[in-house]
Amino acid sequence: MITGMSTVERLRPLFEAAWGPDTCDPHDLAAWRPGNPSRGQCGPTALVLQDLLGGDLVLGRGHVDGRQVGHHWWNRLPDGAVVDLTADQFRPEETVVGGEVRHRPPGAPGRCRGQYELLGHRVRGPARPPVSGDPVRIAVVALTDSAGRLLLHLRAADAAAEPGQWALPGGHVEPGETPAEAAARELREETGLVADGLRPTWTALRPDLTGAAPCVEVHAFAGRTIATTNGQDARFVREADLPQTDLSPTAAAVLHATWISFGSGSR
Repeated sequence: MITGMSTVERLRPLFEAAWGPDTCDPHDLAAWRPGNPSRGQCGPTALVLQDLLGGDLVLGRGHVDGRQVGHHWWNRLPDGAVVDLTADQFRPEETVVGGEVRHRPPGAPGRCRGQYELLGHRVRGPARPPVSGDPVRIAVVALTDSAGRLLLHLRAADAAAEPGQWALPGGHVEPGETPAEAAARELREETGLVADGLRPTWTALRPDLTGAAPCVEVHAFAGRTIATTNGQDARFVREADLPQTDLSPTAAAVLHATWISFGSGSR
């Protein structure tokens, strides 16, 4: 691995261009803004930088007015240089205390795995040669109940994309289906629920990290239901609990773009 601060400075603009709400830790998603792109990016950033340059991960504690409110990750390179690519995310009242080297367990991270993989894809480029053809189309549903809670579905641990994370119900648009029809079908198949009128809210092209298609065309819909579900793989989540939920990058992107009430209540 090539190390040194000159290499870090060449990588810095790649990370800055790669950061977004979909690479942000859900703990900070409501506070992420284009004007502060490094907000909530410390964990995935430190992991990807370690993949590229080696060295150690360092963990500190985030404080506001002397009270711990979270954690902050950064890097120590093999030559001893300390690198914190996301240090400028903090507001004046926020400080970082301490800094302990932490051993990285083998395998994928237990939280924000999709964010880490997406950030690495954007910084390093695709792991596989790009494929030709049409985008894969998927439809997802932001479904709320009468209490305003959001329905999330736990993706399988062996799913090809965003495994083991909480996502919006949805799936592939089959041939001959409209995205709205696919959204209603996937919602019913995954949760047994039916929405009271689905309305389109957002469409975007996103990377396909599986390598099966050149990109993914996401169609997001919103709807309400009076039914409830307490299944192991699907649950309604209060807005206040979303920051502690391991949201998938796609769910985070949809919520940040469309769910106006998320977080502070305004955009």
